[in-house]
Order: sequence, then structure tokens, then C-alpha cells
Amino acid sequence: PMSYFPNYIMGLGASVASIGLFTSSFMISSAIMSPRLGTLSDREGRKKMMIVGLIGDVVFGALTGLVPSWQWLMLVRIVNGAVSSAAMLSAEALLIDIVSPSRRGEASGFVMSMGMMGRNIGPVFGGAIQWYSTSVGLSLLNSYRVPYFVDSVLALVALVLVVLLVEEPRVEKPPQETVRTAAREAGRTPMSLSFKVLLAYSFINGLGMGFIMPISVLFYNDKFGIDPIQIGTIISISGFVGLFASWAAGRLSDRAGRKPIIAIGNIASRLCGFSLPLTGSVTQAAVVMSARSLGFNVSMPALRALRADITPQEARGRYFGLFMTAWTAGDIAGPILGSFLYDLYRFRSFDAGGLVLPGYGLPFYVNAVLGIAATIFLLLYVQEPVSHKKLTPA
Repeated sequence: PMSYFPNYIMGLGASVASIGLFTSSFMISSAIMSPRLGTLSDREGRKKMMIVGLIGDVVFGALTGLVPSWQWLMLVRIVNGAVSSAAMLSAEALLIDIVSPSRRGEASGFVMSMGMMGRNIGPVFGGAIQWYSTSVGLSLLNSYRVPYFVDSVLALVALVLVVLLVEEPRVEKPPQETVRTAAREAGRTPMSLSFKVLLAYSFINGLGMGFIMPISVLFYNDKFGIDPIQIGTIISISGFVGLFASWAAGRLSDRAGRKPIIAIGNIASRLCGFSLPLTGSVTQAAVVMSARSLGFNVSMPALRALRADITPQEARGRYFGLFMTAWTAGDIAGPILGSFLYDLYRFRSFDAGGLVLPGYGLPFYVNAVLGIAATIFLLLYVQEPVSHKKLTPA
């Protein structure tokens, strides 16, 4: 529903100014509940929590299409954000549980590629359903409702697949004190420096995602004067460029180590983001945007595998929940800060040693500096565990 979600909100009576609250409410509830739901997945089982989350997606997906007013939509979004995080967290933890440590990067990259494929196809698919609904005579408001029912059916299909085909490995849990001792010896407790730096890194990555995406449409319009179709095409192409790079980069991280791949991908991505406001044509901007997406998708599977490497299996759900909370907090703060900076310096320019930098690029510059600084801290202070190739399968 991404392609028309704001229109649905306004059709239910909400103001334009409140649109961001509907996105934020989903993310905030997810951020608050993630550590708790992750702990439940450790205690009750990954598959059980996946099933609970998917049932929630089925129910609240349908309710999203049935709500009579924007107030009810807000309530549904808040609850849906919480239950959806149960499915996402448990799925990520279960993936790590069932693959050997020497293939965590590859597995994370493959699943990430499949998720990207769905996210890139989704807006076109949802928009096509909405368009068809109007063509058969439904009112505009009701046409916005129909894709949510389709979305609910897709969640039901996913639920059936998980129930029938996903097997959760049986893990004999050692005494809790043994777990704590082993974690301390490996430097993997939440209080360890590596864990703290990775939490901060997750926050900066989430901040960077939120910093750029909301203002990218304004940027393309202000700089090049192109229409929404062209902007959407650039965004979709840049998304697909990194599709299979994630899988390949994940495999490489299993062999070359996590930190080098994270550094190469993230620094390249941030440098491309810095140069985006300096491009001179739509074609150049599209190429740079695609390279930025490619770098991001190279770094992410290695980052997910590194987080898995430093967390003990017995508490993996809880730790992943903390990482998700940090990421989501950044993703919530990013649009607020990015939009503020963009609006404040939109029509100004800066002289940087003879190089004139456009003011509308300030969010891109700040985002690049923060991302590179965070990557340097990761390289310096995160201790990568013993080579994954030498570890025994989980």
C-alpha cells in the first residue's frame, strides 16, 4: 500500500501534517516491544512467536482495510507494529539458529535479497490492485481498502508455510549461570564494548535510512524538476541494483571476515550519498543513487552475521530485539532531523574551500559524515569472534 497510503489516511479524515504519525506509530510500538518479544522467542520458541506475529498480520491487515476513521487506523497501526516485530525478530533469530556459523553471511544475504525483491515489487503490486478496484466501480476510498485484504491473504499464505514447512531445531539449554559465564568470556554480554558499538552503529544506520528517504523526492524535484513517475523509477531501479549483491557479499563475508565487507560497503554508500547533491544530471543522480544502494546492500548481510556472531544463542532473540530497537529509534529520528535540515538550508549554499556546496545537500553531507565515523568506530572497537570457518555448525 506504500504507493497510496497517504491518500488513504487523508480519505479517512486525517490531515496532511499527521501523515508521518501513522508511520511513526508503527515503528515506535515495534521499537518498544522488540526486546520483550525477542526474549519471549528465546523462552517460548522462535516458530511459536513467528506464528503469533503472522496471525497478527492476518488479523490487523484485514482490520486496516475495515477501519471507519483515522483514529481507528492509528490504533490498528500501533498494535500491528508490535505483533509484526514478533514475526520479524523470530524469523531472523531462527535463520541464524538453523545455519552453520560459516554460512551466516550467505544465508542473511539471500534472505535479505528476497525481502528486497518483495519490497520493490510491493508498491507496484499494491498500486495495480488499487487501480483495478477503481476500474470495476469501487469508490476511491474503498479502492484503497482492497489491497489490505490481499496483503492479509499473503500473510495467511506465509503463516501456512511456516506452520507446515519450518522446523525449529531442538536446543538443550544450559543453566542460566553457565550462559552468563560463557557470554562474559566471549565478550558478548550487552555491557561489552562490542555490543555497545554495534547498538550505536545500528542507530546511525537507521538514522541514515530515515535521513534520506523522505527528502529524496523533494531533492529530485528541486534539483532536476522531474515528475513522480521518474522519481519512482529511479528509486525502484536503485533498489533492484543491489538485489543479488547482498547474497554475494554475504558469502564473501563468510570467507573474508565481517568487518572488511561492512567497511567497504558502508563507506562506499556514504560517499555516494555525499556526492548525490553534486551530480549534474538525472542520469548521473540515478547512477550515484544505484551505487549508494549497492554499497548499503553489500554491508548489511555482513552486519547481521556479525551481530549473530557476538550474541549467544540462548538470548539471541532478546539481543536482536535490542538491535531492532536501536535501528528503529534512528529511523524515527532521521525523517524529523533530515526534513528540518533540508527545509532550513534548502535555498542556501556553503563555500567549502572554493567548492560551492548546495544547502539542500546538507542532510546528505551530515549523513555521510555520521556513517563513516560510525564505521571507523566499528572497525576499531568491535571485536570480531574467531573465524566463522573454524566454528562448528549451530
